[in-house]
Amino acid sequence: MGTSKFIGTKQLSYQLARQEIRTGDLLFCSGRHIVSELIKKVSDSMFSHVALLCYWNDRVVVLESVENDGVRAVPLSHYLYNYENSNKKYNGEMYLARHEEVDSPHFDLGKINKMLGNAVDLLNYNYDKDEIARIVARVGLGIGKHKDDKSFICSEFVDVCFKQMDIVFGRDPMGFIFPEHIAADAKVTPLFEIQP
Repeated sequence: MGTSKFIGTKQLSYQLARQEIRTGDLLFCSGRHIVSELIKKVSDSMFSHVALLCYWNDRVVVLESVENDGVRAVPLSHYLYNYENSNKKYNGEMYLARHEEVDSPHFDLGKINKMLGNAVDLLNYNYDKDEIARIVARVGLGIGKHKDDKSFICSEFVDVCFKQMDIVFGRDPMGFIFPEHIAADAKVTPLFEIQP
């Protein structure tokens, strides 16, 4: 894998990026922490995380599943200026992308509302730590298979949300889905890298 279509993507400040973001856009993160680096290595990707973006009133909100919190909603500005309430910015790069269905002039707003309704229904569901163990077993030992359940790693959460719009992303032969699978999808187009 290892999609390269995000390399050399133009950079936009957060203020300019806010004007371009649409509900249903994808946020891809390339973190520099140890766990992020491991995810990138295991999945042969520049990305360690994927999330869904939406507007709520005048805020851009990140809908995601993360290790300590499970499925949550966080203002995108927190990633940039107060990541995990640390008063520091996200330690890594953030890229915005859009699926061609979201970009279509014939886009059905009912589908996006169905997707967002599903995302809200999943708030507070657990992060899928067992899935991470299965992925490590697959990579390290060549065993293990994805299991659908009611807990989600980041890419499973995004995949489940997009299925509400009849969009299905690829998976590896054992049924696992990584941020890389979503980033590499031919219908996902990089837009820009967000700079604080």
